[in-house]
Amino acid sequence: MLYSIALGIVIKNNKILLLKRTKGDFIDLLAIPGGKIEANEHVKDATIREIKEETGIESDFKEYLGCVSEILIENNEITANFILHLCALTPKTKLKKHAKWYDLNSLDKVKQEIIPSDYKMIENFVLNKNKHYYDCVEEKIGNKYYIRKFL
Repeated sequence: MLYSIALGIVIKNNKILLLKRTKGDFIDLLAIPGGKIEANEHVKDATIREIKEETGIESDFKEYLGCVSEILIENNEITANFILHLCALTPKTKLKKHAKWYDLNSLDKVKQEIIPSDYKMIENFVLNKNKHYYDCVEEKIGNKYYIRKFL
């Protein structure tokens, strides 16, 4: 199954907004907020909508950062294929829901709590400012996820 996903990179005072996943893949791991792009919806509009739905924050679109084509493998089979669109947003209102702000300078302290591919996206798109396209292969073994490719 192929999913087109809009992810919102929201940064304020050198802190990035992350939320803990409670359903679907990657349960109990921190993630960049976002979700599926709906029919007849543009990426920027989907990103703004998803950030509001998941965090309560109203935001403005700042820029398109790039795209990641991610394949998820479990038990040696591809279980999902995601086209992840990363967009930078500027927050206009305060956080109202389950997400939390994390200091970009000490993100490595919570690295093991973040979805591995999300950490790689933050590292590449935000910290290293490499606006680019990446291929990603992530594998689930037991309850853990591992990056097999991020190029």
